[in-house]
Amino acid sequence: MSEEDYDVVVIGGGPAGLSAAIYTSRAELDTLILDEPDKLLEKAERIDNYFGFPEGVSGKELLKRGRDQAKRFGTDIIEEKALITKIDPEGEGYIVETADRGFKTKGLVISPGIQHEKPPIEGIKEYEGKGISYCVVCDAPLYKGKKVGLMGSEDLVGKEALELYQYTTEIKIYTNGSELEMPENLFEKLKERNIPVEKGKIEEVVGNEDFSGLRVDGEVQKMDGLMIAEGSSGSLDFARSLGITIEDGVLSVDDDMFTGIPRVYAAGDCVGGARQISAAVGEGAKAALGLINELREGSYKDWS
Repeated sequence: MSEEDYDVVVIGGGPAGLSAAIYTSRAELDTLILDEPDKLLEKAERIDNYFGFPEGVSGKELLKRGRDQAKRFGTDIIEEKALITKIDPEGEGYIVETADRGFKTKGLVISPGIQHEKPPIEGIKEYEGKGISYCVVCDAPLYKGKKVGLMGSEDLVGKEALELYQYTTEIKIYTNGSELEMPENLFEKLKERNIPVEKGKIEEVVGNEDFSGLRVDGEVQKMDGLMIAEGSSGSLDFARSLGITIEDGVLSVDDDMFTGIPRVYAAGDCVGGARQISAAVGEGAKAALGLINELREGSYKDWS
């Protein structure tokens, strides 16, 4: 398999990856984004808290504008899953492959976001962005004082429930037949707030044009929204290949978004933090500036 040469390959084309690519392309570094399709952000009907959009903007429109801007500066974008197959940080750099092609790059920005696990329940996909969400921080204000379900059975669902509780007390956790597994102190906080847990098996999602509830053990339970709180960082496979440190399910980076691996930076949801678009954009810019400096100076950072 022959390889195409790039100065920078960005893995992930969400807000962090697009921001990084805009900076590296403007710095006249040949840049490629490898981006998997079907982003959750594309399903967001309206984003009200992003700078510069006083009337709000859809996730699909925001991503389109980011892609158009990156392309204007020369970024190539390919919608294919990336796989790092060769690592040579002291020599030529890195080889990144997709199913049928390879790319040689001097530096990497890893920003694939979070891969949310979609439970195999009828109707989930149909109502994404129409009452079903994967981000409490993003969408909780839309459900102030309303009745909301949270689907999950581990730490994440407990943390998301506590965040959602700031907006509404009408919360119920659905484990979909699993036992609730989380630290005792987190479980106690849920009990203090009288957040109930439903362990029954979810049979289907119900609704008309918008989501309206769940059928659990034959009974329809009505609610205004459902938050899916199951998932993991999409960057972990890359991190293991490269030797990046993983702590609490996210990539470890320093203040410059440097991973400790020569010419490899990470940004966005995969490094934890606020999980907000504005934060991801800033982290992508910071990662790009660090990588630009390394490639221009020719002397690479040493985390030690």
